[in-house]
Amino acid sequence: MGAEEIGSIGKATAGDILTSRKIYLVTMVQPSPGAPDGFEQRYNAYWSAVEEQISKIETTAGTVNRIFAEGIIGRGDDAMLMVQQSNPGAHSLVRQRVSAGAVFEEFEDTDLFGQVIDWGRCLQVGLINQTVADEIQTKYTEASEKRGKHLLKQLDKGILESEAGLLLSGDPSITIPDGIEKFLISPPELDELQRWVQQTNEAIREQMAEEQERARSGATPTAPSKDEQAEGDSKSQLWTPG
Repeated sequence: MGAEEIGSIGKATAGDILTSRKIYLVTMVQPSPGAPDGFEQRYNAYWSAVEEQISKIETTAGTVNRIFAEGIIGRGDDAMLMVQQSNPGAHSLVRQRVSAGAVFEEFEDTDLFGQVIDWGRCLQVGLINQTVADEIQTKYTEASEKRGKHLLKQLDKGILESEAGLLLSGDPSITIPDGIEKFLISPPELDELQRWVQQTNEAIREQMAEEQERARSGATPTAPSKDEQAEGDSKSQLWTPG
């Protein structure tokens, strides 16, 4: 079944939805300390909008019983602490559900998650031997497929009949088990943030191209102000949607 829109739950189907297994899927937008002005405001607006939409759908389709998060190791208090340290916006959303009785379930397999991360890093180091590159790509693909099956299994066994799960994922197209209805939580603030990131990155690329052109032509670049220096230092940390 395709992802449901927030306002699409009619009276005729409300009873069926309440008794079915559900997943409320939220894109895990990460913070970006040191990003150019404008990011933090949009980041906070996004998570506030997610909270509003989740609260709205809970009144019709059912409150969150289980919480799953990609990239988070452990469960319960350990998982909560990891989210708190890595993503304040997501932590606020999760904390309120846990306080209301939801359980933060274990989602990732530590070994498989570590393999995917490490093989991915190996692919990014600029390999010069194709045989080695192909072998690493094969290992990365195998680990990714095993991890995907593990995540699918965790969702399938973790969400019981009539329960609703909250899933924080970097991939809105993540595979959901058969028999579980998927509700995509995607407020307009997400599109706004993604457009801002794209426009900001494009401006950065244009500035870099201009500087390179000036360097080739022998023009003396204008010394950047302190604000421009600070902005330049933060560019490599800019969050880019996956």
